[in-house]
Amino acid sequence: MTQQNRKRRADEASQSYPPAKRHHADDKLSIKSSPYSNFFPSPAFWDNLSKVSLTRWALREHNRRNNNNPPKAAVPAAHTTGLARLARHGGPDLCDLRGYPEPNVNHVMASNRSSASGSRRTRSTPSTQATSLSTKSGKSSAYGPQFEQHLTDYGVYLEGYEYPDNRLTPEPGNHPDISAPRPSLSPSLFDQSKFRDFKRKDARATFENNVMTTVIPIICGDADIPNQQNVLFTELKPVTSTYDDVVRPKPDFFDGTHIGDLDGKVRDPKGDMYPLIIPTKHPTVPVAPNFFLEAKAPRGAADVLKRQACYDGAYGARAMYALQNYGEEEPGFDGNAYTYSSTYHAGHLQLYTHHVTAPTGPGGRPEYHMIKVKGFDMTSDRDAFVQGATVFRNARDLAQEHRNQFIQAANTRARQPRPETRLCQGADTQGSAVPQPSSTGGNWDWSDDYESGTI
Repeated sequence: MTQQNRKRRADEASQSYPPAKRHHADDKLSIKSSPYSNFFPSPAFWDNLSKVSLTRWALREHNRRNNNNPPKAAVPAAHTTGLARLARHGGPDLCDLRGYPEPNVNHVMASNRSSASGSRRTRSTPSTQATSLSTKSGKSSAYGPQFEQHLTDYGVYLEGYEYPDNRLTPEPGNHPDISAPRPSLSPSLFDQSKFRDFKRKDARATFENNVMTTVIPIICGDADIPNQQNVLFTELKPVTSTYDDVVRPKPDFFDGTHIGDLDGKVRDPKGDMYPLIIPTKHPTVPVAPNFFLEAKAPRGAADVLKRQACYDGAYGARAMYALQNYGEEEPGFDGNAYTYSSTYHAGHLQLYTHHVTAPTGPGGRPEYHMIKVKGFDMTSDRDAFVQGATVFRNARDLAQEHRNQFIQAANTRARQPRPETRLCQGADTQGSAVPQPSSTGGNWDWSDDYESGTI
């Protein structure tokens, strides 16, 4: 073989199997193609979970810790027995290799079979396959099973949660009727042709954005309620621990009120209520939200939707509780639901209520409960759509009534000429039911609760 031929074959082999792309260690922790691309739970998040499920993110954290603290390989003991006797007893002891990090080796293979077939496809090595698996993550991962366990550990319970001590999930004290007919959904205004148009748009909704722009507006109707879509809540205090552990809420859709509807004392950026009821710094984004919608395309995960709705609802329930008890010297828990959430996935609409209850023991945290109200297959027939849209719209109206009622009461108390008192959010981190006032007679000092995430 001539020197020229050998060089040509070597070039072909290198083109058929180029070296695997080198990845930095930090790349393994990145999350691509996600609205939470910079989020990854802190080590404390995993350490504080009462139970860790076998998920992709749990494996990534396990690998991260192994890479940061690789075990030192022990020197195996010398074997002096014969090979046959060693084999009869199971071979050498390989326990010293357990947990040893996988060597980072890039294999460049030259195969005569691939050269003969003229293949030019690039084959991934085991190391690149592992890297691509670890970086393929998104919004669903942020709301995965480990997130549900985190919510449970901090007293935020999803619909259907079973308590270890066999306690029954507390139902809200109020059960309003939200099935009253709406004239806008009568046969004369919403006939069979409009239902077929809704069904056609739902079938064509390939992506979540399609669902939000073409399907959800039909369900919402023409209600004049301040709302916003896809806004990250940057100003609210975490309802569990810290935002190093969990993502900030970002509802697909939510209702609230205009910030001008709140008295200046209630919405004061330096006041106690601000981080409980003001989602963002933007002045046109509704505040004090207590109705939420999470939607996904048909290929989306329904269990993720439920976790997102539960998370949103806890913030809404806390906001209503804060307004309800604003200025009260002895705030209490009435056990009623003043917040609603809903999910829409593949034609199915689910509606939930959210309410807050008192801590179950000294030093405990307030508990947030998610209760299912109704569920509908909106694309099955016109009657099913009308029933679902009726309940959805009535729930929005009822949430607005609760919101306006609490805002009016809070504004009235804020304008009364009396010493300003601080809202109590149940129990503080030390377990005291009501915090004591400062020596100056001003606001309560809740800095410790803010850092610990109690409120």
